[in-house]
Amino acid sequence: MGLKSKIIKYYNNQNWNIGFVGTSPKGLVENQKLGSVEWLKHPYKDRFFADPFIYSVNEKEIVVFVEELEFDKPIGRLSELIVDAKSKKLVRKYTLLELDTHLSYPAIIRRGDDVFVCPENGASGKLSLYKYNGVTHALEFVSVIMNESLADATIRQIGDKFYMFATKVPNTQGDLYLYQSTCFDGEYHEVGLVAKGRGNARPAGDIFEVEGVLYRPAQNCSKCYGGATEIMQITKCEDGCFEEKHLFSLPPTSFRYHLGLHTLNFHGNIGVIDGYGYLYPLIGRL
Repeated sequence: MGLKSKIIKYYNNQNWNIGFVGTSPKGLVENQKLGSVEWLKHPYKDRFFADPFIYSVNEKEIVVFVEELEFDKPIGRLSELIVDAKSKKLVRKYTLLELDTHLSYPAIIRRGDDVFVCPENGASGKLSLYKYNGVTHALEFVSVIMNESLADATIRQIGDKFYMFATKVPNTQGDLYLYQSTCFDGEYHEVGLVAKGRGNARPAGDIFEVEGVLYRPAQNCSKCYGGATEIMQITKCEDGCFEEKHLFSLPPTSFRYHLGLHTLNFHGNIGVIDGYGYLYPLIGRL
């Protein structure tokens, strides 16, 4: 690759970042919009952060688990970001997990005082569960949940059963499958294909609840991967039956991150998203 091609590739490189929104799940559903976003301030120009899940929040810090990917490396790792709650500046960064295959979407599962993470690692051909060690700031392997290449698996307890939503390789953007188990780390069996189409299949974050109603964030990949987030209302999920309906869309609205928005998560009354744009917006748009 010549120098000119390298420069064009660098300036047009995809650049994700995470942003914080001061809205609650109830506020989102009622207003059907995110409101203002405070984007993470960090010093890096050679990497991006995406797929955020909030571990904890207090008056001083917000702790977030993310995908971290360096532009010159094709494989992502999982990282823990310590963010100043007021300024939204990155304070510290730890590597949670790094393998020889791509890692992303560090979905958090809370069981009592224990925190588990079920990351996307479809390139390995399996879905694994890890336990978070807050002392070492690392993820420790627990078990393999499924020997299958799944994308963005999201687990939620509904009633006395655990349901997992995921897409499969190779159609990771178009077909959503539902799995069921009697325990969060147990054997999941496939219920079936529950959503088709690139507009609202692939998971975009944890399922959240507002006044007894469940909502599923989904990626809209109809124009491009992770182009927007769709909010789906789950109307039925029991005994192998699943139904949902589309409520509203969350398109990207930021000037800097105007190309995509494909993750939404909450912890308490704080929300976190990610946004996709050019590393240098003015030059990238040209």
